[in-house]
Amino acid sequence: MIKTLETSRLQLRKMTISDSAEVFENWTSSEVVAKYLTWAPHSSLEVTEEYLSCEEKNRREGWGIVLKGSNQLIGNIAVIDDKEKIKTKTMGYVLGEKFWNQGYMSEALTRVINFLFETTDVNRIEAEHDVNNPSSGRVMKKSGMTFEGVLRNAGLNNQGIVDVAIYSILRSDLS
Repeated sequence: MIKTLETSRLQLRKMTISDSAEVFENWTSSEVVAKYLTWAPHSSLEVTEEYLSCEEKNRREGWGIVLKGSNQLIGNIAVIDDKEKIKTKTMGYVLGEKFWNQGYMSEALTRVINFLFETTDVNRIEAEHDVNNPSSGRVMKKSGMTFEGVLRNAGLNNQGIVDVAIYSILRSDLS
């Protein structure tokens, strides 16, 4: 079961199929949002419903990002890879473009990082972004992650094969 998390401005909660219309409207249908992502913009509400149905059944560590004031669902954040043998979790996140540059994603990522270190035995949390999307790197840096380098031609997204910047935070970085 996904635990609901709180920050001063946000509630992070499990998404359900009943969120489909809001998710579709706020981010999954947007070509701008999907530009640097690995999935294409959703062409219909049905595609988002199918996506949320899979998320609801399969995602153990994933949260919808809700603005407390308006109760609006504005994005999501999730562990997209869990390398249990090396105690490493890889994060992925997306935010509707109307909500960019307001600190929401850094706030959500910081909360999830702290939660994962508090409740699991993870040693390393990492994330990567297309080098042509430096805003995502700023989110990682603001959340306490350290830039480790650029992996040339190591990513594939809607722009094709791309260079990716990788960031991480270790449990020992918090002490």
